[in-house]
Amino acid sequence: MATALSPQQRRMLQRRTSGIDQLAKQFQKQVAAVTGEQEQAFAKYQADVAEQMAPFESAFAQYQTKDFPAYEAATEAYKSRLKAYEEQLAEIRANPTVKAIGTYTERKPRFGLFGLAGYETKTRTYEYDEPRPLPSFTEAAPAAPAAPTRPEIAAFSDEPFQARRAVLEQGLQRELGERRSARLAAVSRRGRTMLSGA
Repeated sequence: MATALSPQQRRMLQRRTSGIDQLAKQFQKQVAAVTGEQEQAFAKYQADVAEQMAPFESAFAQYQTKDFPAYEAATEAYKSRLKAYEEQLAEIRANPTVKAIGTYTERKPRFGLFGLAGYETKTRTYEYDEPRPLPSFTEAAPAAPAAPTRPEIAAFSDEPFQARRAVLEQGLQRELGERRSARLAAVSRRGRTMLSGA
């Protein structure tokens, strides 16, 4: 069966618990303030990150939508021209010469009734194999555009806020310990006083 507390004991208990309640509320308020500062610092960090990333994101979007597709199109065009050149070379290797017609002049003596009557020149033709000219291909492959580099951004550090929370918690523990030891000392003094008076 629970014993009823006297009004004096009830006041003493309320005084003890109200001091601890005040300490707990003060601790919660201080922790909430640190948490608010951390959230503000994190919001500022996020804004700074967004500001630092904006040029990279813009450059990367241009790289994806313009630069790289243009490079791919130029590469495809280069490959098709190179393939046409290689096909032409293969055809020349298969048939390295073509038939050509050349001309030369021939001078022959002409004889008449009384002997040599002069010379006549005739243009004659002949057929020969002429090597086919080799085509040239001096075009270089298109260079790939440089991809934009992502900036180095340090991670958000919450260590200062964790350290402040730890200091607040240590302060609360110390205050509770001091109050507990003061209470024990008061009880001990009261006990000694009661014993000495007896």
